Amino acid sequence: MNFGWNFETGRREYERGTVTIYEYERGLLYKNGKLLRVLESGRYRLWPWSHSRVEVVDVRRQSAQIANQKLLTSDQITVTLNVVADYEIADVTLATHRVTNYQSQLYEDVQLAARNIVGAVTVDALLEKRMEINAQIQEAVTSGAATYGVQVLTVGVKDVILAPKVRDLLMKEVEAKRVAQAMLIGAREEVAAMRALSNAARLAADNPALLRLRELEVARTFAGNGGNTLVMGLGENAGLIKSNGKQAKVDVEAPDENVNDE
Repeated sequence: MNFGWNFETGRREYERGTVTIYEYERGLLYKNGKLLRVLESGRYRLWPWSHSRVEVVDVRRQSAQIANQKLLTSDQITVTLNVVADYEIADVTLATHRVTNYQSQLYEDVQLAARNIVGAVTVDALLEKRMEINAQIQEAVTSGAATYGVQVLTVGVKDVILAPKVRDLLMKEVEAKRVAQAMLIGAREEVAAMRALSNAARLAADNPALLRLRELEVARTFAGNGGNTLVMGLGENAGLIKSNGKQAKVDVEAPDENVNDE
């Protein structure tokens, strides 16, 4: 084994022997404590008398889990958040030299940004505008993370956990809103139906023939079904109708009583 493991930073460190740097890694070559250059992927050899050291940094996309953060919203309701931040190393030199541990630093930055942003909104806004809050947290973290060589890719609130009493109150509020909305929709439909009936009644009063045609249509429907007996009468307005819309007059001649049978 020609390398040591730095448990504080979680990186491999070489002082002698063969060094293999993979595609997803970068190496920092130091000599007498001074950074000489950044090593790309490949195979290198360190001689014991060179006083050199290589520190290998993983530059793959990583995820920071900020779990069980108890925060207080602007309406004084305590919520528990789980936040996830995806990031990658953009500059290995800054990530190694600017801060002691870039992972811990990013964790603290996301934690502080989430606390400030969530504390300025209500619990309703937190539940309804999740995407906007995610964007605000990412914007607050990105500029600071860039100063120590980390590029923040995404930040998202994974879970919002409410206390049981608060959750029950919110469910009752949502249920009440749904019931009120259903009643409002029913009232609108009833008004529309009454308006349609009023229009139909007005048309029937102005045009009695329309009502008669409707009766004939219903009679035809009943006549199509076997076993039905339909009795229809003529009302006072059901006289013969001329083409000009006026009631026709029918003249009936009386029989001639003076006619003799031959």
